[in-house]
Amino acid sequence: MFAKQENQVRQVASLTKIMTAVVIQDLLEKYRLDPMNIKINILPLNTTAALGGTSAELLPNDVMSVHELMHGMMLPSGNDAAQTMATYFGNLV
Repeated sequence: MFAKQENQVRQVASLTKIMTAVVIQDLLEKYRLDPMNIKINILPLNTTAALGGTSAELLPNDVMSVHELMHGMMLPSGNDAAQTMATYFGNLV
């Protein structure tokens, strides 16, 4: 088997974002929710500032749809978008 830098420690942030997207997609389907019509307030800066890593550069207290946040979470790999949606959907279930 071929391996490249198999002993290098890596963060699992991108895998976590992918799993967050899958769980949110499942909830949208389960409850027949339209991601274009669900609006979420972006978390305050003091909540997301400690995240570090990649960001979708969301503005605190702005309002975005789940559809827009999903793009922010997956395309620029935004930790801020992932945390905002995880907090929102985590409070629903």
